[in-house]
Amino acid sequence: MMPHLLALLHVAALLAAAPIAAVAGPIDSAAGPIDVADQKQLFIDHRFIAASDGIELHMNPAQKLGLVRDEQGQPLQGHISRVIEDEGKIRLYLGADSVEVFESDDALHFRRTGVTISAGGFTTIFVDPHETNSDRKYKLFYLNFSPPFDPAVHGVYASYSPDGVHFTKVGRVLPFFTDNPPLVHWDERIGKYVVYTRAFSYDSENQRRIGRIETDDPLQPWPYHKTDHDRMFFSTENVDVVLAADDQDDPHSDIYYNASAIYPWAQDAYLMFTSQFRHFSPRRNPYIRAREEGKWEDYGMLEVQVAVSRDGIHWSRPSREPYFPAGLPDEWDRWYTVMGPGLARRGNYIYQYYYSSGRLHDSAILRPEYDESAKQLGGVGVVRQRLDGFISADADHHGGWLTTPTITFRGNRLRLNIDTGAMGTAFVELQDADGRPIPGFTLADCEEIGGNFIDQAIYWKGNPDVSSLADRPVRIHFKLKRAKLYAFQFTQK
Repeated sequence: MMPHLLALLHVAALLAAAPIAAVAGPIDSAAGPIDVADQKQLFIDHRFIAASDGIELHMNPAQKLGLVRDEQGQPLQGHISRVIEDEGKIRLYLGADSVEVFESDDALHFRRTGVTISAGGFTTIFVDPHETNSDRKYKLFYLNFSPPFDPAVHGVYASYSPDGVHFTKVGRVLPFFTDNPPLVHWDERIGKYVVYTRAFSYDSENQRRIGRIETDDPLQPWPYHKTDHDRMFFSTENVDVVLAADDQDDPHSDIYYNASAIYPWAQDAYLMFTSQFRHFSPRRNPYIRAREEGKWEDYGMLEVQVAVSRDGIHWSRPSREPYFPAGLPDEWDRWYTVMGPGLARRGNYIYQYYYSSGRLHDSAILRPEYDESAKQLGGVGVVRQRLDGFISADADHHGGWLTTPTITFRGNRLRLNIDTGAMGTAFVELQDADGRPIPGFTLADCEEIGGNFIDQAIYWKGNPDVSSLADRPVRIHFKLKRAKLYAFQFTQK
């Protein structure tokens, strides 16, 4: 690791967090309608909030379910290379260098497959939904590096496989040491592959940032900005940075991992589960005992937060709260939590997996009194999130409302992912492009929505059929009380 320098770079304003409160405002009827077709739409930002009152966007923490264990009941350990759902199985690729493959049917109970993949550093796997050649369905990327760095040999390498087990090497795709797993995705929206990986800033304490690459073929050399002073690390001069710590973060922090995902169950929903790293120093944290006397390393704490985007380029962070809490000092996942890349769905829930060392970064213990306090030190944990549940548009018990911009849709039903609990309610009105209630679809006609639903149809005096409004510019007006609104979708039934 490079030593941290002292200057803090304040990043561009577009990287600052979006405002959480959704404020009332005039509706711009001149703006063209958004075609939502029959795709699910999430309330991860203000795209579908043209006007509102009493509404706030909230990040909803995931629920920790505990350690992941193998069939013998032993806790799993190691860096999470990637989590893949394929052919009805959930595969957990575990390890930074030599990667062991585990499988699960239910996202909770894993078994060893006996398969180990040995490639290189920070090995990560990608199932390519765009690939037409079945021999190349799986793609693997890894770092080839041993000191000193050799720019003619070292960097990111690629392989491919028909089964995710037996890989054929292709060659080098990036001539830099990223010190981070490069995460490759197929982005159907733009018809290209995108890669998210670390971009290193040599002259800032905010060293670690997230860079983005577009390519037509991830098995061929990736495009980057070449300079006349390229060095070992893939730097902020070599790639476009799309996310970094900003002036709302601790000034001694940066982003360690990105755990990026293109959410497959809704339209235009890009997510990162960033590992935010707060650096320690001998001056601020003199009580830290270096592993080697007189040699300070890159000590500090990490936690997982959430970033969202509609295009994978422009990102916002709706909250600076942790996506799930780190453990207490006597628990296995204290001080250091990093999310593994990949989402697994079972029914109405999304399962995600994280790793903790149970130590600070670079393996120190916070204070001597905690040397023996944790019976289990480190492991792999699982968290659960409701489908679409990462961010919601919320009204408290005083009530609130929101109106979408003008949209067009296909289908004959409007369905919601919403939670009012027992004591909250919601009502829905469909309006024309100028904000006038459409007869038969007014608030007065709407039957009360109350309860916790993933996929609830809306009824107006017993009638759920909205097909007469399909392909017409309309707005959706929501009246909410003590409610969390996650998503809406027009469907055929």
